[in-house]
Amino acid sequence: MSEQTASKQLVTTPAPLTKKLGAWLYDALICVAIWFLWGLFTFPLIRWLLGVDDIYTGQDTLLYKIYSVLPALLILFYFVGSHVRFGQTVGMSSWKLMLVQKDGKPVTFGQALLRDITAVLGIGMLFSLFNSKKLGWHDIISGTRVVALPDKQKD
Repeated sequence: MSEQTASKQLVTTPAPLTKKLGAWLYDALICVAIWFLWGLFTFPLIRWLLGVDDIYTGQDTLLYKIYSVLPALLILFYFVGSHVRFGQTVGMSSWKLMLVQKDGKPVTFGQALLRDITAVLGIGMLFSLFNSKKLGWHDIISGTRVVALPDKQKD
């Protein structure tokens, strides 16, 4: 099989929902780790900056609200950065999946950002059950799709 034929196979093989859900689960564990580590290392700092000893005092301040949003931005950075740089997250790599544009080219920063913002908690994947091209709503909106990578053949 020529390299060009393998490339065409790559961009025409939609990923099954089971593999997408498996990758989502792996990435969800990474998101939990990011959130946990963020809190572990920064919570004492934010309490010191707010000058409070009680965990519930100071939660209505602007500084605390900004602090609360930052881990979500770190997680968004993980997804967008992984999709733009590698075409896949750690979970997608484990399940041999890749995110590409409709024509098979690598995704752009704008596409990855739009996709990852609209992919709220992976719920959009369930839409792929009712779509003939197996696309989630976040893929339709961003002009992307998740494809299954072929298994490496032994020589």
